[in-house]
Amino acid sequence: MKVHALIRVAACAVSLHAGLSFAASGTSDAAASANAQPSYSTASDQIRFGNAALFRNLIPSATLEQQSADEYAQILGEARRTKHLLADDNPLVKRAREIANREIPFALKWNDRSKNWKWEINVVRSDEIRMYCLPGGKIVIYSGLIDRLRLNDNELGMMIGHEIAHALREHARDRLGRQQAAQLSTGTIPPLFGFADISSTPLGIGEQLLAMRYTPADETEADVIGSEIASRAGYDPRAAITLWQKIDSRTRRTPNGFIWMHPYGAARVHDLMKRLPDMMPLYAKAIGKTVDQLPNYAGMGRFKKPRL
Repeated sequence: MKVHALIRVAACAVSLHAGLSFAASGTSDAAASANAQPSYSTASDQIRFGNAALFRNLIPSATLEQQSADEYAQILGEARRTKHLLADDNPLVKRAREIANREIPFALKWNDRSKNWKWEINVVRSDEIRMYCLPGGKIVIYSGLIDRLRLNDNELGMMIGHEIAHALREHARDRLGRQQAAQLSTGTIPPLFGFADISSTPLGIGEQLLAMRYTPADETEADVIGSEIASRAGYDPRAAITLWQKIDSRTRRTPNGFIWMHPYGAARVHDLMKRLPDMMPLYAKAIGKTVDQLPNYAGMGRFKKPRL
């Protein structure tokens, strides 16, 4: 398909439709039935624009992953040069890697490409409250996120799961693809920058990736999938409530702060709470207990599903 035809199709797809459903990438119907995975959908007021696959196809996964790896190397290189990259034996690094490494095996079903990603987890010493999981599984955490918010392991587990989910579901690729579609359709990209050349042409994605603002629908998807991943790894899903309260409290007044990048409000809190009855059994099973045996968490109960 030529690029102009693809853009016309993509442009036609920018029509609102309510609701969002998602399933593990590359998972057959039979496997899904066998695993009896719960089906999730967004709250009724969530919307997504058009067919995301059309926009994502403007930027090949391999291209985005390679350029993300290049950006990651630059971040680490600068942190190393300024002596802000924490050493492998630093307690924060060991803690973050332990949590991420427990979660990654439960993440792979959501994206077939992730099985071949070269996952990396590093921590940069900084007062910033921020972290990323770039396309391709490159994770960077700024120490201010952990230290200034005083995150416990359950909260950090929910945060890492959430960011991993953004990468698995290729939200950045979708956002960047939409930008490319808009630029191509208005003629603001040079004529030589065509679809055939995109795999070898630098996209200048570095700053865009690091300042990516997700949509409410992206956040819902990352909340649900990230919480499932972390819950299966043994982290309490109720910690997502206290985590985002802390982030909201500390970054809402910061220009382009972390909560600006991850829109948060009453509807999202309600949706997080609504998902807990699905997540609690996964967490309980992971730590070898029943839901009835779980203690309260931060004043929250067990969120048991009502018996039918």
